[in-house]
Amino acid sequence: MTSQDDIIRAEILQAGLRLYKGAGPAKITMENVAKATGRSRTSLYYYFKDKDEIFQAVLECIAHDVATEIRTAVVKAGTLNEKITVFCTTKIKTSQEWKRVFNAIEGFIGADEKFKHTQSLDTLHRKLIHLEKGILMDAFAEVEHLFPRKLSYSDKDMLAFIIYSGVRGIRREVYDQNDPHDAKMAVQLLCDMVAKWLGV
Repeated sequence: MTSQDDIIRAEILQAGLRLYKGAGPAKITMENVAKATGRSRTSLYYYFKDKDEIFQAVLECIAHDVATEIRTAVVKAGTLNEKITVFCTTKIKTSQEWKRVFNAIEGFIGADEKFKHTQSLDTLHRKLIHLEKGILMDAFAEVEHLFPRKLSYSDKDMLAFIIYSGVRGIRREVYDQNDPHDAKMAVQLLCDMVAKWLGV
């Protein structure tokens, strides 16, 4: 059951997220967040000790929202090949959406803030990798009874690494570096290679 404190905390984070999307981390101040939620600034201190804690919690929200979208799509898919394909295509879609937000934010922040913001995005990246690995490991567990051979934990860990790092590389090269290769074809080949290695 969700408590009143949980509801208020979620409202604060949603306000912080809107401010972050609208004008970057500099707009996440206790004053601005309080104004956006219609609460007093002092009431925010009951939930967060300072603006940096709100900002870090906002980044956690982004990570969990992205992971939830990917997980929902993967759970609906049937075969392992379909699950991996959906994982990759949804990952590319969410990455592109947030990349546009992050690029826009870069225009709002000064040189002194850029280093701190880059560090925060690195933390977000590591959190996403952790969550995405969990999604893939769960997908493997759901269908591993169909694998012709038993995989060890380290086998599955390496397989997850290849998939989530592979799709990141495809997205970066095609969309950031304007590589002429077709992203969908590259994703399908990656999925087919994984399926062939597994023998499914």
